[in-house]
Amino acid sequence: MTPRILRWFAATAAFLVFSAAPLSAQGIDAPSVVSVRLASDSDKLVAGQPFRLAIVATIAPGWHVNSDKPLEDYLIPTEAAVAPAVGLSFAAPAYPAHKEQKLPFSEKPLALFDGETVIVVEGTAAADAVPGPRTLVATLDFQPCNDAQCLAPDQVEARLEIEVAPAGTAVTAANAALFPLAGARAANGTAPAAEGTAPTSPADSGPFAGRSLPAILGLVFLAGLALNLTPCVYPLIPITVGFFSRQSEGKTSRTFGLALAYVLGMSVTYSALGVFAALSGSLFGSWLQKPAVLVVIALIVLALALSMFGLYELQAPHFITDRTGSKAGVAGALTMGLFVGFVAAPCIGPFVLSLLTYVAQQGSAALGFGLFFTLAMGLGLPYLVLGTVSGSLKAMPRSGEWMIAVRKVFGFLLVALAAWFLRPLLPERVFEFAVAIPLIAGGVWFLFFEKAGSSLGWFRWTKRVVGIALLAAAVPFVLPAKKGEALAFQPYSDAALAEAAAAGKPVVIDFYADWCLPCKELEKFTFTDPGVRQALEGWVLLKADLTKSASPEVAALRTKWNIQGVPTMVFLGPDGKESKPRVVQFEKPAAFLSRFPK
Repeated sequence: MTPRILRWFAATAAFLVFSAAPLSAQGIDAPSVVSVRLASDSDKLVAGQPFRLAIVATIAPGWHVNSDKPLEDYLIPTEAAVAPAVGLSFAAPAYPAHKEQKLPFSEKPLALFDGETVIVVEGTAAADAVPGPRTLVATLDFQPCNDAQCLAPDQVEARLEIEVAPAGTAVTAANAALFPLAGARAANGTAPAAEGTAPTSPADSGPFAGRSLPAILGLVFLAGLALNLTPCVYPLIPITVGFFSRQSEGKTSRTFGLALAYVLGMSVTYSALGVFAALSGSLFGSWLQKPAVLVVIALIVLALALSMFGLYELQAPHFITDRTGSKAGVAGALTMGLFVGFVAAPCIGPFVLSLLTYVAQQGSAALGFGLFFTLAMGLGLPYLVLGTVSGSLKAMPRSGEWMIAVRKVFGFLLVALAAWFLRPLLPERVFEFAVAIPLIAGGVWFLFFEKAGSSLGWFRWTKRVVGIALLAAAVPFVLPAKKGEALAFQPYSDAALAEAAAAGKPVVIDFYADWCLPCKELEKFTFTDPGVRQALEGWVLLKADLTKSASPEVAALRTKWNIQGVPTMVFLGPDGKESKPRVVQFEKPAAFLSRFPK
């Protein structure tokens, strides 16, 4: 089975449009929601010359589709293609910048296309292309959703009749309005702002949502400063500044100069990472959609955690430490700064990875440079301060037993982080416990068992605070367990339906799909409600799986029950006839229970 087919069978979330009122899906199909036309940038194609095609998708108001690079692995991407034609070749489509929105059913921002979406395909007519008419066929694969439900994935096509002319033929430009905006991922990966609208802020989505750029830079700077307290970085500070001080023979200006070169080296490395992430488009985001990549990242983070517990030591390669540590002067300090990230990677790597992903999603090279340069400045500030006042080194707490305890704090946090990366692959309750357990274990350990640093009065109190903080962090992941168990549905079958009819029992049929987010929300919030469970006592609960929307069995089931989208819940009385209004969207328990008057 091809990846393309697998994606169509795989799960995609039900997207919701923020401004639309719930729509009934009766009589609605995917082609009526998304229409496509194909246009060229000229009135004819000339042999030996390049040309551009625009696949223009018009998405009905109140509906949207996934972008070509969704932010979650289970989402079905929008994919465009132009069929091969004699004498013509086509490059990969260039998609426009997506819109990121956090919608009512989504815990994370979603990457969406809506309205008119223009996808550009670069083409070339071969020098020996035979003049004459051509029929170009473009296809668009997509899945439309509104705030109520998602329709089954579908494909629409558009045709364009156009002439291939001999080399040297003059052409007339056409459809100029489409191409300046099309594929506008351009240099910074963002769509050009429509006239009269404000450009999107880098903080409109993601972990910095709602914050101004100065606030984001401030938070990143503080994060860099805090990372100096990690067990991979903190011991380097007095060693490095002391090394510079010995080189400069105690001259403050010279020590500061060496520390500055060291920090600039760090800034070059981190800023380059930020720019690369931005220019790569959504490379990192697309990597994080792949289950295999998520597993590898989780295993790496877990390996880092085990090193924090002292099972083994992770060190930078000797060729790095040998070459950098032996060099004196400004060049040596600069080189040490360039490679310090390798030494600190076990502790700061997870944070850097998260920041790289955010920068990649924003697509701005300037933002990537600014954020990572700011991170480097936060990491480098202690070196600059201590390089100026090198006598302050004596006032720094020695990295003794207390640092062992600090390493363990990071160990427990990294275990929880490894579970966090696996969230898309785990059932919700498994994920919640996978995160909560290391946090609880860490809290208990630091409150009752950790002995390292006990000789330091200030650190004894610090351990207690850390223990309580870890336990508090686990609470949100444990609390959902207080909700009731979800309703116990059995798989739909004609036999189960006939058995219920013979017994004179009412029936609920829940039509769902793995790619339906409102279905998941019903399962999580509505079907666990005690009132809902009580209302459905005595009902036969059947669940019909419509995930494989292209299969004949699913098509037959949709036709039989007139299912236009999911979720759809059908209520049958003991006589086998529909007895209550259908559920065709996510409903909170109160709305659901309105069908069951007391």
